Amino acid sequence: MTTAIVAALVLAGFWALVDTYIVTSSTTYLMPTIGVGVVAFGFVFALFALGARSDSWISSPYW
Repeated sequence: MTTAIVAALVLAGFWALVDTYIVTSSTTYLMPTIGVGVVAFGFVFALFALGARSDSWISSPYW
């Protein structure tokens, strides 16, 4: 079931990519999309770096 959901999301993303950048003008949306991707990647990486450098780790049977 999980594989089907992931496959459906990948297919929907691929369809949106094709519809946005191939059917519609690519110059209108390409640069803002790349900018948002770079900012999102930087934010996630910063959170990862802050968590990896943390001295306090959760120690419970659930983790």
